[in-house]
Amino acid sequence: MTISHGLVISALISLAAVSYASTAAAQDGLYVEGKAPSGELVKVVIKSRPPFKYPRRAQRLGVEGFVVLAFDVNEQGDLVDLRVTDSKPRLVFDKAATQYIKKFKFQPASLGGSAVYASDITMRMPFRLE
Repeated sequence: MTISHGLVISALISLAAVSYASTAAAQDGLYVEGKAPSGELVKVVIKSRPPFKYPRRAQRLGVEGFVVLAFDVNEQGDLVDLRVTDSKPRLVFDKAATQYIKKFKFQPASLGGSAVYASDITMRMPFRLE
């Protein structure tokens, strides 16, 4: 089976231009927001993301959907306690989304110049074929 170049590009663009519930574009790049131990909102910058690969079976069947992920980022910038909180269709994109985000590199959140643990981060990841 040959995947059309345009289909792959569209899938990449869909995820690159994602409007996450708590992700925004900042001067320093994409970031997610979480809570510091003090309860204050903090930014966790996404330093890098790998190339995205749309799940082959979903692509072949023309399936689209989304996955909402929740996680924490520790003081070293490591992903902690990754979990799927919602998805549609259920279980179709969960594995692809979790494998993808595990490859992200994060810059730890900071308060007062010190790295802090950031919890309650959520990210909505759409899967669209255009």
